[in-house]
Amino acid sequence: MAAAIITASASVAVAVLAFVLNRRSQSRQELRQARLARVNSQLRDLYGPLNAIMDANERIWEVLRTSQLPEAAKRSPAGGTPEWRRWRDEALQPANRLMRDLIFEHADLLVEAEVPEPLRDFCAHVSAQDIVQAAETDGVTERALIAHPGNDYVVYIRRAFTDLKKQQASL
Repeated sequence: MAAAIITASASVAVAVLAFVLNRRSQSRQELRQARLARVNSQLRDLYGPLNAIMDANERIWEVLRTSQLPEAAKRSPAGGTPEWRRWRDEALQPANRLMRDLIFEHADLLVEAEVPEPLRDFCAHVSAQDIVQAAETDGVTERALIAHPGNDYVVYIRRAFTDLKKQQASL
């Protein structure tokens, strides 16, 4: 009879252990799937489009700097050339607005809990630049109240995109 109790107890213990291990495995799998779904959404809806638009804008900016962009001293609102304003108004600023709108619409997908400074500065710059362009239609020339964050913005987007792609691959 003792052997029967030991056998039954062992069977129950094995069954309970198998159940616990199975639940633990299922829980880990569900967490992994949830994390993968979030990373996929961050890449699809925010960082992927930001990275692609930013890369295109950076390419335009690089070419403009070496060919048509006025020297820094001549980039004042009054000193800008029609070509520069055309590139700014028809290529760079529309892309900047797209990026700003993506950030606003998908702020819940940011990697950080707070809006990072390069993104905050970029969004503020885009809005300030909109004001500059509106003033130009009224004949008023002025500089944007808030400067573009420059390389900090580019580095942030590229780093976040790359980090998320690595996370996606490891999940």
